[in-house]
Amino acid sequence: MDSLRSPHLADDLHLLLNTLLEVGQERADVRAALSHLRAALDGMEGEDGESLAQRTITPHPSQRDLQRESTSIVQASVDVNLGLIVMRARWKSEACRFAIRRRGEASSTEALAAEESALRARREDLEDCYAWMLDSPRPLPEDKYVEEVALCYDVVARAAELCIELEAEGALSPVPAPDLLFLLAESQSSLLTALAHCELRGDSDQRDLFLWLKDQTTRHRVYVDRHMRLDDPADSAKVLELRDRLEQAAKRIREKSSGGGAGVAAPKELLAGMRILVLAATGPKPEGMVSELKLDTLRWVELEEGAPAGEVLDQELNGEKHDLAILATRLDEDDYARFKGLCAASDILFVRMPLGDGEELTAEGLASECERQIGERLRA
Repeated sequence: MDSLRSPHLADDLHLLLNTLLEVGQERADVRAALSHLRAALDGMEGEDGESLAQRTITPHPSQRDLQRESTSIVQASVDVNLGLIVMRARWKSEACRFAIRRRGEASSTEALAAEESALRARREDLEDCYAWMLDSPRPLPEDKYVEEVALCYDVVARAAELCIELEAEGALSPVPAPDLLFLLAESQSSLLTALAHCELRGDSDQRDLFLWLKDQTTRHRVYVDRHMRLDDPADSAKVLELRDRLEQAAKRIREKSSGGGAGVAAPKELLAGMRILVLAATGPKPEGMVSELKLDTLRWVELEEGAPAGEVLDQELNGEKHDLAILATRLDEDDYARFKGLCAASDILFVRMPLGDGEELTAEGLASECERQIGERLRA
């Protein structure tokens, strides 16, 4: 048994047991064996005193996890079936609530057994659908956490369903509304957060919605700077509010697509009270924008096109001096990556709107572009 005290034991068991958990989705004997193994591991501790069962069955995200996730996303196929996400997530939501009721029953009844049998029969047609809430070797978490996951499954299902509906209506062409993509990021991340509360690391619907979203942002060059990384989780406690924001966003998208919003300027009050930084090429500076948009402050910084901008970016984007940065000029690839990183680090929203030759930035144009790119986030 001395060899089992290897300092690499937790990592080895992490890999082995998570593989077995996947196999255990379909095999009851594997699930039973895992239960016995967990009981044995409960008596063993790692160097930090933490139970090896906790570290291997429910590991915490590490830097290596982040790197592994990044690599797997690049290699994964993006042929995601949104319809399957809808059906699978709704099944899991129903199964979570059934598991709560089943645990609350004093004893099993014929009606309860029949309901479970019907529920499991429907699952047979759903590819890659792990019934952790019914079959996991781990004890079912507290009801409040399982219900939170159920709500997040509801929202993920509705988010995928809205994408299907809007795509069929032509409302996602030629480019999906950035507001919708931001909300999809928050939806899949909320589910991941709720699962973490249940000591679960991932889910096929969270993964597939993330892959579909990643494909859309890459294909259409839309930068979603929140809730796309493990170290930037969404708040699953706000999932009901998120559901309402999804419906409102879909309504606005439909109105614009049908012509109901065509030609209607964004309300200038959208930016009221904000501290805005404009990074622009050398040229004329607009007058009266602060009063017209009811801004708190407007700082205008000119950048010579083609010249290194790193020092200026560091000076302007470090700290909490601005709420919103407007990139109204072109940066080279390295400076643009630096710009995005500094905005994320300082929690500054940003909008890209490079101006053509002789084109001037106007209050109406700025408000409209902010509405298009980050309107939902500004209202939230």
